[in-house]
Amino acid sequence: MQEIVTTLSKQELSEMMVEAVRAAMPSDAKKSNPQPFIKGIHELAKFLRVSPAKAQKLKNEGAIPFWQEGRTVLFNPDKVREVMEVINKKKGSHD
Repeated sequence: MQEIVTTLSKQELSEMMVEAVRAAMPSDAKKSNPQPFIKGIHELAKFLRVSPAKAQKLKNEGAIPFWQEGRTVLFNPDKVREVMEVINKKKGSHD
Protein backbone atom coordinates (compact mmCIF):
# COMPACT_ATOMS: atom_id res chain seq x y z
CA MET A 1 0.00 0.00 0.00
CA GLN A 2 1.31 3.38 -0.96
CA GLU A 3 1.09 6.17 1.59
CA ILE A 4 0.29 9.73 0.59
CA VAL A 5 0.82 12.63 2.95
CA THR A 6 -0.77 15.95 2.15
CA THR A 7 -1.99 19.10 3.83
CA LEU A 8 -5.69 19.95 3.70
CA SER A 9 -7.54 22.93 4.99
CA LYS A 10 -10.36 22.39 7.44
CA GLN A 11 -12.85 23.28 4.67
CA GLU A 12 -11.33 20.79 2.21
CA LEU A 13 -11.38 18.01 4.81
CA SER A 14 -14.98 18.81 5.68
CA GLU A 15 -16.03 18.69 2.00
CA MET A 16 -14.26 15.36 1.49
CA MET A 17 -16.01 13.88 4.52
CA VAL A 18 -19.43 15.08 3.36
CA GLU A 19 -18.86 13.57 -0.09
CA ALA A 20 -17.71 10.27 1.42
CA VAL A 21 -20.80 10.06 3.62
CA ARG A 22 -23.11 10.91 0.70
CA ALA A 23 -21.47 8.26 -1.46
CA ALA A 24 -21.86 5.65 1.28
CA MET A 25 -25.56 6.34 1.87
CA PRO A 26 -28.16 4.20 0.08
CA SER A 27 -29.84 6.13 -2.73
CA ASP A 28 -33.31 5.93 -1.13
CA ALA A 29 -31.97 7.48 2.09
CA LYS A 30 -30.69 10.45 0.11
CA LYS A 31 -34.17 11.12 -1.27
CA SER A 32 -36.09 10.81 1.97
CA ASN A 33 -36.77 14.09 3.65
CA PRO A 34 -38.24 13.43 7.05
CA GLN A 35 -41.15 15.67 7.76
CA PRO A 36 -41.29 17.34 11.15
CA PHE A 37 -43.99 16.28 13.56
CA ILE A 38 -47.31 18.08 13.60
CA LYS A 39 -47.62 20.07 16.82
CA GLY A 40 -51.04 20.74 18.24
CA ILE A 41 -54.64 20.55 17.08
CA HIS A 42 -54.46 23.70 14.94
CA GLU A 43 -51.50 22.36 12.93
CA LEU A 44 -53.29 19.01 12.59
CA ALA A 45 -56.40 20.81 11.33
CA LYS A 46 -54.33 22.73 8.77
CA PHE A 47 -52.56 19.51 7.71
CA LEU A 48 -55.89 17.70 7.22
CA ARG A 49 -57.65 20.77 5.80
CA VAL A 50 -60.45 20.46 8.35
CA SER A 51 -61.69 22.63 11.18
CA PRO A 52 -59.90 22.50 14.54
CA ALA A 53 -63.11 21.03 16.03
CA LYS A 54 -63.03 18.15 13.51
CA ALA A 55 -59.32 17.55 14.17
CA GLN A 56 -60.00 17.51 17.92
CA LYS A 57 -62.86 15.05 17.41
CA LEU A 58 -60.66 12.68 15.37
CA LYS A 59 -57.99 12.83 18.08
CA ASN A 60 -60.48 12.32 20.93
CA GLU A 61 -62.10 9.34 19.16
CA GLY A 62 -58.68 7.71 18.93
CA ALA A 63 -58.80 7.70 15.14
CA ILE A 64 -55.45 9.49 14.87
CA PRO A 65 -52.42 8.29 16.85
CA PHE A 66 -50.66 10.91 18.94
CA TRP A 67 -48.44 11.38 21.95
CA GLN A 68 -47.83 14.22 24.33
CA GLU A 69 -44.71 15.94 25.53
CA GLY A 70 -45.83 18.03 28.44
CA ARG A 71 -48.82 19.99 27.22
CA THR A 72 -47.89 19.67 23.55
CA VAL A 73 -49.79 17.12 21.46
CA LEU A 74 -47.69 15.65 18.64
CA PHE A 75 -48.72 13.74 15.52
CA ASN A 76 -46.57 11.81 13.05
CA PRO A 77 -47.56 13.08 9.56
CA ASP A 78 -46.92 9.68 7.95
CA LYS A 79 -49.18 7.91 10.47
CA VAL A 80 -51.87 10.59 10.03
CA ARG A 81 -51.79 10.06 6.24
CA GLU A 82 -52.09 6.27 6.68
CA VAL A 83 -55.09 6.65 9.00
CA MET A 84 -56.80 9.14 6.70
CA GLU A 85 -56.35 6.79 3.72
CA VAL A 86 -58.09 4.01 5.68
CA ILE A 87 -60.88 6.37 6.80
CA ASN A 88 -61.38 7.64 3.25
CA LYS A 89 -61.49 4.09 1.85
CA LYS A 90 -64.12 3.13 4.42
CA LYS A 91 -66.18 6.20 3.51
CA GLY A 92 -65.90 5.33 -0.18
CA SER A 93 -67.11 1.76 0.36
CA HIS A 94 -70.26 2.99 2.18
CA ASP A 95 -71.34 5.38 -0.60
